[in-house]
Parts: sequence; structure tokens; C-alpha cells
Amino acid sequence: MSLPYAPGVYIMRDQSDKVIYVGKAKKLKNRVSQYFQDTASHTPKTRMMVSKIHHFDVIVAASEFEALVLECSLIKRYMPKYNILLKDDKGYPYLRLDMRQVYPEITMVSRLSDDGAEYFGPYGTRGVTNAVLEALRLTFQLPGCHKQFPRDIGKERPCLNYHMNQCAGWCQPDVSAVRYREAMLQVRELLRGNYKGVAAQIKEQMLAASEELKFELAASLRDRLQAVENLGQKQLVTAGSLADTDVIGYGETEAKACFAVLHFSGGNLLDKDYEVFPRPDDKEEAVSSLLKQYYLSRGLVPKRIFLPFEIEDGDMIGSLLEQQCGRLPKLQVPQRGDNVRLVELACK
Repeated sequence: MSLPYAPGVYIMRDQSDKVIYVGKAKKLKNRVSQYFQDTASHTPKTRMMVSKIHHFDVIVAASEFEALVLECSLIKRYMPKYNILLKDDKGYPYLRLDMRQVYPEITMVSRLSDDGAEYFGPYGTRGVTNAVLEALRLTFQLPGCHKQFPRDIGKERPCLNYHMNQCAGWCQPDVSAVRYREAMLQVRELLRGNYKGVAAQIKEQMLAASEELKFELAASLRDRLQAVENLGQKQLVTAGSLADTDVIGYGETEAKACFAVLHFSGGNLLDKDYEVFPRPDDKEEAVSSLLKQYYLSRGLVPKRIFLPFEIEDGDMIGSLLEQQCGRLPKLQVPQRGDNVRLVELACK
């Protein structure tokens, strides 16, 4: 096949016509030829891929940017075996709450859906969001078991969480659905950011219980008030703020490589993600590929992305992310100061 010296995408296929690799090139002829020349310099994974190639297709693009967009689309469509693929394609998490249910439940989801429920977020990471869910559960003594309500009410004795004062015992017949709903309404207000309103409501209930000499209830409400104030001031605020800076780390051994992303907001480390995979032939190409997958799958980008080294198509990746995510991130390789140390930290 005569290949053009033009930008485009090449699609490698095996004997069964299955797509096993998708790549892009500034000049198709040069890039595709590299796979079949000097194979001794390839990694074992690349040599294995080349041995599986039965035939290939090329799509000539009008520009390098068009080739970049097409490559991303084809990788997502075919999920080729020999491309470096992120295992976690779940996106930034949201919290879902459907108050139309008799016993509303709050859950973590990966995508918004037009189903009539309320969605809060997106939050920074799944780990942080799980911590928020647990904090809400403990604050309002919500169920932490797998029982379904009202189906399982009265079927069993209260579990250990009830005896540890971590659950109000919603599975017991004497605990009303109205009380459960009141708790979930306060959860909703907290997620909406109305911390002061929820605190004022709990304080009013606490004083009323004290006046009625219901001291045990008043003490429980006092503890909840303190927990709500802490939650509002710290955990929910931090979790709800998406990272303004992501720091990319990359490291490799003879056999393996690691791609890491540290999420920072206001100078504070929120969380990290990482992916381990076989060492690639070209680390710049690997980081470029993983950057695109990572942010396009999430649909959101930070203001700044610090890179461990220059990547050839950095400007085009920025333009692609702006097109797909609505924000142009600043991709840069720090040269001095604290930002260099952040990259070094991400690369460890």
C-alpha cells in the first residue's frame, strides 16, 4: 500500500479483521513504516502487536487536529487490545437523591440522568465522595446496611450500627417514615449548601426537646448539630470543589510504567489516581494518549495541568479539551519552584 505524507489515523487489524491498535500521525507513511522497521528496538508488547497485524487501514485527515479527534473517537469505539487504555472510565462522581420515594436513598453515580431525581456535584474523586456519603450517614444516623425499606421493616432485630449509635434503627416498626424523610430533607439542604439553615433547624429541635425534658433526644440532636457544622465547614466544601490544578506524574521500570494524577485545590491535595501498564515504546506518546482518555472520559478539566515533560501535541490536546469540556486548561512543564516539586512528588 502506498501511504501519503499527510496527517491521519491508522487502524491495525488482525487476521479476523478485529481492530487491535489505533494511532495518529503527522505523516502516515513515516509513522506506519516505523512499526515494520528496526523491530529490535520495540518493546515486547509492540513486537507482539506487529506479529498480529494482518492488514491495516488509514484515514487521511485534513489537519493534525482532525486526526487527533478521530483517533480519540476510534479508540473509544474499538477499545483496541494494544492501545494503552485506562481501566477506570467512570468520570467524576455525582450524588443522586430521589425525594419521590417513600424512603429516599442517596447514592453515588457516574452520570447525570433525566429521571426526575436531584443530582449534586460533580465531586472531585470517588474516594472523597464515598467519605462524604459516610459522613452524611453517620451525621443523620442513616442506614448503612443492605435492607430495603419499607419491605424489611420489623423483619429482624437492629444491627450492630444501631447499638453503636450509628443508625437510628429505621428497620424497627416504631421508627416512622416521616422522621426518616425529615432527616433526608436536611441531607438535601446540606448538599444544596444551606448549612446554616440545617444547623438552625436542628438547634430549634434540640431546644424544644430540652424544654420537654427529653434530654436523651436533646443530647443526640446536640451531637448532630456539631457534626453538621463540621461537615458544612470542612468536608462537603472540600469535596465539592473540583481541583484547580492537576499534576501529572510518570515513571517506568524495565517492564512497567505508571501514569499518576494528583488533584490539588487551593494548594491542598484532594486525591490521586494512577494507572499501571506495560512499558511503552514512547513515553511521550503514552502520556499524551492517557491525558486525552482521562479528561475526555470525565468531561471536566482543571485550570492548570502540570506535565512531567513536554509532549508534542500539547497545544492540540488543550484545544480538544476546550472543545469537548468547555474550558481551555493551561498545560505546562514547571521549570522551578514549588510546582517542580509537585511534579517530582507525582512521579514518585
